[in-house]
Amino acid sequence: MIIATVSSLNYLYKAEVLAKSVKKHHPEAKVIVCLVEKEMHPDARSVPFFDEIILAKDLGIADFDQYIFKYDVAEAAWALKSQVLKYLLVNEKKHDQIIYLDSDIMLYSPLIEVQAKLKNYPIVLTPHDIQNGPRGVYLYNGIFNAGFIGISRSRAAKDFIDWWAKRVTRYCYRDRSLRLYDDQGWLKLVPTYFETYILRHPGYNIAFWNLHERKIGLSILKEYIINDHYLLRFFHYSQHSAILKEAVEKEHNKILLDLYLQYSEELKQAKLFPLSNKPWSYDFFINGSKIKKTSRRNYLNNTRLQTQGNPFTLSNEKLTVF
Repeated sequence: MIIATVSSLNYLYKAEVLAKSVKKHHPEAKVIVCLVEKEMHPDARSVPFFDEIILAKDLGIADFDQYIFKYDVAEAAWALKSQVLKYLLVNEKKHDQIIYLDSDIMLYSPLIEVQAKLKNYPIVLTPHDIQNGPRGVYLYNGIFNAGFIGISRSRAAKDFIDWWAKRVTRYCYRDRSLRLYDDQGWLKLVPTYFETYILRHPGYNIAFWNLHERKIGLSILKEYIINDHYLLRFFHYSQHSAILKEAVEKEHNKILLDLYLQYSEELKQAKLFPLSNKPWSYDFFINGSKIKKTSRRNYLNNTRLQTQGNPFTLSNEKLTVF
């Protein structure tokens, strides 16, 4: 089994914590990190929990500079999920099960339900919640959370990844007028187009958006359990220092608070934590000036600009003129 994630340099310490938890609960798994940077940082290779690190530019994406320039760091990481899965299906033929996890996830027990379902299904997804969600928010940002994707080696999985990759190459950003929500919004169509298992186990993908239905406790064996019955498989620490922090405090659950504080300490103790303040290498033109968001959007929406060669050789001024 492969567990893969995508990360920029400043998030790599979170990927380190993820990989450490994977090796604890799935020592047999191969952990692969796609690093979205121009060059490999020497410290990245010093983490023993990473089995392989691949630079995004080495995934085989045609016209990579044009591909990456359209998006900011978060959008680029989201768009590249499908490209990483596509790459792994081609280049890791010894592994029949591939799981993508966001770098801000931590495992607390083995993912046995996913492994079992991937023996019979090409795709496994997790919904944001399994009861009534908050108002109609998921009609916009998607039913399924893209922090987790499970696929098995199959024609159906390949077709799904090709389909997803094609769409996020051009449409991986937020725009309410177009009903776009990054890479995630597309996933709500997947069960219609492809054979998919929807994993409703409440121990998966716990995050700030579903704490209202996932009550965390401790078993007599001191294992984290959800709703008095299900083992906690993984917690998705999305918006860790902002929305999640507030949500945890509102729950008034000491066990949940302890869990949050333990993860916070894991981050601080990570070997790569000092890299958390590093700028994204794709955030600058070759001349050293910082790329504006409006420049990226102008480039995304202007086919003439996309024929001008490497966009990193341009400038904010040139991208505004067109």
